[in-house]
Amino acid sequence: MKKITLILVFTLLFALFSNTANAQDGYTYTLQHNNGYSFTVQAVPNASANNFATSVQSYGFTIILPDGVTITTSSSLGGAASATFFDGNNVSMPTIDGYLITETLGSPATLTAPSAGTNTDLYTFVVNGNPVNGELKILENNSALANSVTPLKSFMQADMVDDGSAQYTNVVDPNALAVSGMSTFNFATLSINDVELLDTDVKIYPNPASNILNIQTNTMITKVEIFNLLGKKVVQANTTEINVSQLSEGMYVMKLTSVEGAQITKRFIKQ
Repeated sequence: MKKITLILVFTLLFALFSNTANAQDGYTYTLQHNNGYSFTVQAVPNASANNFATSVQSYGFTIILPDGVTITTSSSLGGAASATFFDGNNVSMPTIDGYLITETLGSPATLTAPSAGTNTDLYTFVVNGNPVNGELKILENNSALANSVTPLKSFMQADMVDDGSAQYTNVVDPNALAVSGMSTFNFATLSINDVELLDTDVKIYPNPASNILNIQTNTMITKVEIFNLLGKKVVQANTTEINVSQLSEGMYVMKLTSVEGAQITKRFIKQ
């Protein structure tokens, strides 16, 4: 009887430690600032010796923005992420708005094994309206909002166990921060240097433009970057005469950088 009891105890202890080891494998989310108003949410593996490639079936997280600010989806892991808007007024937080981002993959996607410590791009988006104050953030799972509206919590249904079977479980801790690295971005940082390069000192013409776009300024410009409205850089130059003839018709954002490092953005239309 004692022998059987000891066997049961050791069996239970083994199961406990096995579950604890597996629980260490998982993911958090982080925010990457690409350029301008373009951002990417990445999956970050917890530190692990697990060399089994993760198979992802679905994932989700919530992006919080200042009230009235919207986003446009650029790309996602499976190409079909859903961005569901919610009004902060409806969650008793009138100073914010948000988006619940979710995606269920038609075929599971393979992520690099956790042991490699490699982040994976999941969702890329552009913030609209060029805000110059307020914060963008990934909602923490242990925040008051996530605990009161639990569907907003981050998750990832994935298989991380090399046991010959595909079993998808949530590998993002629902009770912890569930974010790491940079998870908050202050839009004011995009305008700190803009004050140094006065808007009245820079003129671009013609606008709309079809071939050559001219930049007129008394400040020495060292870099000119042009982005489409999805946040993709389509032109980079170091001259004040920019050939835009190859661009498709539509609106673009031009970012100018001075020799002192000051920056300013201008919008123009390619016709």
